[in-house]
Parts: sequence; structure tokens; C-alpha cells
Amino acid sequence: MKSLWTAGDIVACSCPNCRQVVQSRFELRNIRMPRSRLSVPNVLVDVCNLCDNIIGIPSQSIPQLREAGWAK
Repeated sequence: MKSLWTAGDIVACSCPNCRQVVQSRFELRNIRMPRSRLSVPNVLVDVCNLCDNIIGIPSQSIPQLREAGWAK
């Protein structure tokens, strides 16, 4: 198993929006928490190839979110 992901890596993942197993890719995106004005630039996230929604955030991105004040 790979310990660190990089932008462009492709994996198989279950997309909650599509409700099926899809290929997804890791990419850098600016993300914003719902009900907040806080936006964090260039966060590595897992994105569905079919619907283009964020499926998940890898654990290596958590320190970046903590620094911005998101994660506890």
C-alpha cells in the first residue's frame, strides 16, 4: 500500500454521490468548508472521475487543514 499520495495518482474508490465504485484521482484543489468563509488553497483531495465531486481527503492533507483551523 502506498503511504503518500501525489497529484495525478489514480485509485478505485466508492463515490457516495454516484453510488458506485469508480476510478478517482488525486488533485490539488481549493476547498471551502460548508457554512464558513474559510478557504484552504492547494489541498490534495480524492476526486471522482465521473461526477467531479470530492470523495475524500488523504491523511497527509490533515496537517494543512489543522494549520488553517479546520480539523481538530
